[in-house]
Amino acid sequence: MQSLNQLRVIANKYDAVLLDVWGVVHDGTALYPGSREAMIALKASGKKVMLVSNAPRRSHKAVDVLEQLGVHTGLYDHIITSGELAYQWLASAESKVGKRYFYIGPSKDADVTHGLDYQRVDDVKQADFLLNVGFGSEGEVADDLTMLLRASKAQGLSMLCLNPDLEVVKISGGRFECAGVIARDYQRIGGEVMYFGKPYAMVYDYCLQTLLPVPKDRMLAVGDGILTDIAGAVNYGIDAVLVTGGIFKKDEQDIGKICAAHNAIPKYVMPQLAW
Repeated sequence: MQSLNQLRVIANKYDAVLLDVWGVVHDGTALYPGSREAMIALKASGKKVMLVSNAPRRSHKAVDVLEQLGVHTGLYDHIITSGELAYQWLASAESKVGKRYFYIGPSKDADVTHGLDYQRVDDVKQADFLLNVGFGSEGEVADDLTMLLRASKAQGLSMLCLNPDLEVVKISGGRFECAGVIARDYQRIGGEVMYFGKPYAMVYDYCLQTLLPVPKDRMLAVGDGILTDIAGAVNYGIDAVLVTGGIFKKDEQDIGKICAAHNAIPKYVMPQLAW
């Protein structure tokens, strides 16, 4: 892994940059120092910038948050969220999961299926599948869902997980578990899970198609999650930059050993997004 402090050092090797959002650009409530300036410089240097987020909501909602934080649409070319990928899949002929779902998540993201021919049910016994976007509140923990997951597994329900992340981190250091934790627990008891977002190939297929004619070897992925951002890019054949100021902020572990243990070794590592 090559250590970097500035993207400009390697910028001439790439034509497009895939930027993770939470942990690289912002922490949900505030921009990371230098992230907006880096996006301005990337665009000024002629790079295609695509925001690739594991947010379990439609892309237009992610755009609204970015606008509120001062990142307007002129600073990137495209945006795709895992929630948007799930929406498109549910709207397609590929979806064969049934029409009734039991929702797991906060009320703010319950509109992810709005406009589609699906029905939310309040009794898991009436559901065809589980729609998992995360915990209902910051106070909810995995143990609170144990009985629900067991009952769902007994019915043979599949789960759609709209955020494969296990956790996100605030600039302050606060950590919050994501939908990936619920999906992991469901798989542990034998439940079937379909994931949308990084590190799965579907999202990179979407990026590659959207950014045509830019080839994979001229793309650079920037993220703070080894199991999602880095593993996904590396397995797809895209060079990656691991930003250590997100999930690994204040982490004293040997990041190189962690990457090696997961067979997800980025080409570069840098403390934060900076031009």
